[in-house]
Amino acid sequence: MKLSNELILKAPNQQNDTLALAWNELQILWKKRFGDLSTKHAPIVLKIDFVLSPATNGFSVHVASDSLTFRASTTVDILYAIYDFAEEWLGFCFFEPGVDRVSHKTDSVELPDGRLLASGQPGLVRRGFIQEFPFGEYSYEIGDWMAKNKLNYLLTWMKYYDEMPEAMKAFYRLRGIEIESGHHNFNYWIPPEKYYQSHPDFFAVLAGRRISPTMDKSALLLSEQLCTTNPALRAEIVKNMVKYCRKHPEIRTISLIPNDGFGWCECERCSSFYDKNLKGGFYSVSAHVYKADKIYHDMVRDIVAQLGQLLPDVNVTFCAYVNYCTPAPGFRLEKNLTVHFAPYWRCINHRIDDADCPINSRYADDLDQWLNVKNGGEVNIYEYYMGINLYVGLPMVHHEDIFDEMAWYAKKGIDGVLTQFHFANWTSYGLNYYLMAKAAYGADKKHAVAAALQGIFGDDAAMAGEFYAATKKMVLSTGPCHIPYPYALFRRTSIEQYRELHALADVLRQRAPDDEFRRALVLWAEYLVRFKELFDRYYRIGVTVAEIDALRQWLHGLPLQIVVLEKVDLLFEAWMECVKTGRQWLHFNLEWEDEYIRRHCQCLNAINERGTR
Repeated sequence: MKLSNELILKAPNQQNDTLALAWNELQILWKKRFGDLSTKHAPIVLKIDFVLSPATNGFSVHVASDSLTFRASTTVDILYAIYDFAEEWLGFCFFEPGVDRVSHKTDSVELPDGRLLASGQPGLVRRGFIQEFPFGEYSYEIGDWMAKNKLNYLLTWMKYYDEMPEAMKAFYRLRGIEIESGHHNFNYWIPPEKYYQSHPDFFAVLAGRRISPTMDKSALLLSEQLCTTNPALRAEIVKNMVKYCRKHPEIRTISLIPNDGFGWCECERCSSFYDKNLKGGFYSVSAHVYKADKIYHDMVRDIVAQLGQLLPDVNVTFCAYVNYCTPAPGFRLEKNLTVHFAPYWRCINHRIDDADCPINSRYADDLDQWLNVKNGGEVNIYEYYMGINLYVGLPMVHHEDIFDEMAWYAKKGIDGVLTQFHFANWTSYGLNYYLMAKAAYGADKKHAVAAALQGIFGDDAAMAGEFYAATKKMVLSTGPCHIPYPYALFRRTSIEQYRELHALADVLRQRAPDDEFRRALVLWAEYLVRFKELFDRYYRIGVTVAEIDALRQWLHGLPLQIVVLEKVDLLFEAWMECVKTGRQWLHFNLEWEDEYIRRHCQCLNAINERGTR
């Protein structure tokens, strides 16, 4: 069959809103690819069929002499089939939100008779994003991108979900994307401004005194928790959860996740849950505090049981993170209970399943423990394919490793993978996000990576491959292990490596000067050069506050946003504070965090030295 603008599409029988969306999307993509219907000849009718078959494994697309049939078990899979057909046969690349790239735009496309493409069941059931910023008009582009890349889950903060317009919720729901209202939320369920005066006993005791909790919900690493063993507190959380779910009946999943950081209660009852000789792990950035798995999981078990009596169909998620990475003795992942496992400050030079990595191998062991306690519940990976928030757009290339990690997760029985992301750092991490989506669904690594570079860079795909290979090589040059924070990267790399990246990016830009992504790539590479030069000067002879602020102002003045400016501001303000006070700048000026960076320097230097012998 020959596809061209001489064909007129005959609508399928639409049975619901998602199928109507699929039909509309096919027409839009068809027109973008072939233009308006030709009037030179009488149009040829191409019949479009949508066939729902519950027994179908995944989705498929078939062509006959006068018809194109999309077959799947669900309406959302029909939508996925439309997008895969557009990428595989019409030359589209859905790499960036809001941009539908078309490569090799010939006048027509020849399709062979029979099955054009087919997918099996996805490798992972849950595939998605973690959104740590408010919703806005750009959120429609994000939701559209997620559907085009077969992502079906969005985890966001409750305070952001509360501001999400109903029309936007419907937009995501129509595309098969479940939204979890949750994240760090002790302060949401028990807001200090409401409860502190009347119930000070709801809040943690630290160093023998009941805390006066911070009222600012935007505080970074709050490190303030609740008195989690208090029965009245638990009952109040359950009451608030029920009220919330009844106010938002569309919600299927909510969270019970501590405030970020540490600060667990040390009252007499809570202290009985700690083994004072058992602290967290160095690998999980918690060796300086008691393990909190027992106290946290006792709270989770009790609250979920109470909630289940009232709302048996609501799912509850909780987090495995820092000093509560592993299941407490006797804890079971029961039905309607999901753990988000967060390998915080994981090594990015090794895959998560690499037994030779002293950091990641510990996280892999923790994961095995969670899988061993599954009893109807689920395990998701809470990833950082953007390197955590304060890695501020520095290089991280997971393009091929992602496929091996996803295959390992699927084989182990992991249910889903979610990653933190920001719209503003698509230049630095967009390929990680794009290929994560492909890998999580089970795409072939070699084909997907090659198709991505071809779709984004066209005839310059090989040159783009050289750019990303050089980026990966530079990060790997830090040594066998690398934890993603600026100090570790810049102390172990040379300015020449960054200048090479800038030169490669500039050649790519020159070959397509109107391509916005290539222009952004050059700006990103220039940012790396400027940041590295300033870092080296700081540690060699020192810099002034004005010099640091000049780099910050340069980023704010760029015509294209290449980093998350609020995160850069936070990090650079910490740096400027160090210049003012004479303190050594390592990261965010948190004493416990700086101490980990110093220990990483010692331990990783030793590991790296052994790795080069």
